[in-house]
Amino acid sequence: MTVAPYRPEPATARRRGGVLRAVAPTDAAPLDPSCAPASAAPFVRLHTRQLVTWQTARDVRDWQAVTPVPDLALEVPSTWNAGLGASHRSYVFHMRPGVRWDTPDRRPVTAHDVVRGFKRMCNPVRPSPSLAYFASTVRGLADFATAWAAEATHRAGDAATLAAYQNAHEIPGVFALDDETLVIELARPALDFVHMLALPAASAVPVEHDAFVPGSPEAAAHLRANGPYRVRRHRPGEWVELVRNPAWEPAADPYRRAEADRVELRLSDGAGRADAEPTDAPAEVPVAPAVGGLPAAEPVDGDGALGWALDPYLLLNLRDPVWADARVRQAVALAVDRAAVADLYRRHRPGVPVRIAGSLIPPGNAGHDTADPCSTGDPARARDLLASAGHADGPPLVLIHPQSGLGPEVAHACASDLTRAGLPTRAVGLADAAYTEALRAPATAGGWQLAVAARVPDWLEHNGRVFAQAMLQATPVPGGANHGGYAAPEVDALIERALDAPEPWRADAAWRAAAERAVADVAVVPILHRAPVAAPRRPDRVDGIAPLPPQGYAVDLTAARPGVDE
Repeated sequence: MTVAPYRPEPATARRRGGVLRAVAPTDAAPLDPSCAPASAAPFVRLHTRQLVTWQTARDVRDWQAVTPVPDLALEVPSTWNAGLGASHRSYVFHMRPGVRWDTPDRRPVTAHDVVRGFKRMCNPVRPSPSLAYFASTVRGLADFATAWAAEATHRAGDAATLAAYQNAHEIPGVFALDDETLVIELARPALDFVHMLALPAASAVPVEHDAFVPGSPEAAAHLRANGPYRVRRHRPGEWVELVRNPAWEPAADPYRRAEADRVELRLSDGAGRADAEPTDAPAEVPVAPAVGGLPAAEPVDGDGALGWALDPYLLLNLRDPVWADARVRQAVALAVDRAAVADLYRRHRPGVPVRIAGSLIPPGNAGHDTADPCSTGDPARARDLLASAGHADGPPLVLIHPQSGLGPEVAHACASDLTRAGLPTRAVGLADAAYTEALRAPATAGGWQLAVAARVPDWLEHNGRVFAQAMLQATPVPGGANHGGYAAPEVDALIERALDAPEPWRADAAWRAAAERAVADVAVVPILHRAPVAAPRRPDRVDGIAPLPPQGYAVDLTAARPGVDE
């Protein structure tokens, strides 16, 4: 079934302008696209652009909801328009005219700026969380990233040194033929490559950014925009103010708008939504979900929707010797009462479908096991396993969790289950930014053995890698979501088989096998699969609410209209 894309209802007695206030988890809203996770895409969309993007739609049965559309590129390369070679490994992009940087001379955005963006995602100071996707796909990018990281071990990490290396070395598979023509060559065909190009990591980057260390406050303070808004001022970790970008031309941007005069983004380490505001306050909407989804949300087509989330799951830090015996890990999987967590979600998110999870990949994603083996807590069997392993009492395990969403409730429930089964556990809440850093660099961010986490797919078609590769592959290239340090040659081989597969069904079988093996190894403990949720169509004093399905149904802030009386 195909339905028309979702379009918001026409506003009445409203006009363009006003101030739109939005709230997002702190870790979902970095300013520098080179360092931004996929969850930051709805925010990055305000001020940056990529070769392709997404358009809004509420119903994922509409093919337009999950298929990338041309953004900086005039067309999405295909064999029909001669942009995709017969080997399906060579993509040629022609740049859209009229797209300009917010610089004094309003310089055009060129193919060279896209090349710079690909290089900058590999920076060794703050590499992109999406780097592993590109490193396993684009010809020569993995070698470029690892060589830069090796060079950085004995050189300063200042902006000048980073820029010097970046500009003196090339990625063999990413190059500009001229200002208007970009070529990207792949190491192997990839069913999902065009989808990857919509991620923040693939943003064009101007030469002005070379003067600043990626991800630094200085870089954020000197961003140059090519989207409908530009950053006017910000306080790191607290708030960002954006105003309309005078260099942006609506005619050169088919999929963004600039309805509000100003966007004020409040970064929150709390529940991911605003407290109640007085009726005369500017409208405020949530941008992106945290663990547990949006507090004010509605399900999207339930069982029939693409892109269910693994939300929540337990992550084991396998670098810690406590997990050396597989029976101790298995005891964790047996101890957790998934049914109790499901009840918790149903109480706090009424109407949003959840399922007890036994598999890593949720429904509506490539590689999902339709026979999903479900289980609930069995503390008696967990205690027996610990006894057979000779597990000795030690300091309580540390279970970290984000303060956002339902993170605290889930962590305390799991900690109680583990303690009852003979694994004393202490839940430790962290502000979003600190939590993200603890996952990114567990060896340096304090000791923890477990973490409550959630994973929302980064795109919706041919997306097995957003779970199995990101969460399980052992790779020397930074990035991905394998925060527990899982390494299994058999699983890596299955991932490679999936990436090499020419047909989707072969790839799905390999993704499913990789996920099954990792769950059997207790690399992670799936708890729930959650249906996608979207913000309400018409929150108070805001019109034009339009969701972006491949970005976790986050709100397209460029189209949101704050209430402005005629």
